Amino acid sequence: MATQLVIRDGDPHWWNSPDIWVVPGSDPNGIPGQPVAGEPAFVWGRVRNAGEQPVSGAVVNFYWSNPATGVLRSNSTPIGTAFVDLVAGEAKEVLCVVPWLPVVVNDGHECLVAEVLHSADPLPVPLPDAFNPPAYRQVAQKNLTVLVMKKSARVLPVQVAAPPRMAAALTLTVEFGGELDQENLVQVGLKGFRPARSNPFKAGLGMDGGCDEGRIADMLKVELKPGSSRAVFLHLRPQDVLEPKTYQLVHVISRKGKEIEGGITYILVNAKEG
Repeated sequence: MATQLVIRDGDPHWWNSPDIWVVPGSDPNGIPGQPVAGEPAFVWGRVRNAGEQPVSGAVVNFYWSNPATGVLRSNSTPIGTAFVDLVAGEAKEVLCVVPWLPVVVNDGHECLVAEVLHSADPLPVPLPDAFNPPAYRQVAQKNLTVLVMKKSARVLPVQVAAPPRMAAALTLTVEFGGELDQENLVQVGLKGFRPARSNPFKAGLGMDGGCDEGRIADMLKVELKPGSSRAVFLHLRPQDVLEPKTYQLVHVISRKGKEIEGGITYILVNAKEG
């Protein structure tokens, strides 16, 4: 078997990779958790060599992007680069030694991407604008955010974008439910939490941040010109409170036809436990 470098996708939602995580603060060897807007953090990735040949000097690139259902190279910002050597069958945790400063404008809620590059297991040249983790095992994405829910409603911007030379007609849906693996729960500081038995929230999507419920729906169609982007808005309305040590997942999923283009997942928890 030739060299096969892997950064795992999430299951069932590929944008929730367990192989990318954040350590907030100035110590990269600290406890994983949620990034804090305006404060430094370190990004880690886990890379595997699933092949039978050793790899020397593989390049691991780290990026951040605004909370988005479709993440492109053209709308992402490099954080830094690391290098890793792997014998056959080995997995290593790789630190991006350049600190990351989550931006205040998104309250620290950002999407992270990691990719591993090596001549023995290359990605296409030139690199496609879409990271497209489902198509490339060398690329993974973490688009997972903890939301501390109080009694009031919340409105969150979600970016949608079209590649530079291609228009996009997208259908966005908002969906509840599912369960996170223990790796992801630990990485966001929710060790020991379990899925809620019932859903105490309502959600919808709108083209603006206004609270007119007549303009909010669980499905939204968006047409974009080549290279353009815009924000749509996720509206979350609590109807009740979650039980202690439980969470509810809400996903914003983007489809082009029947194909899933991307998504973002929010973990809803009680204000006293976030």
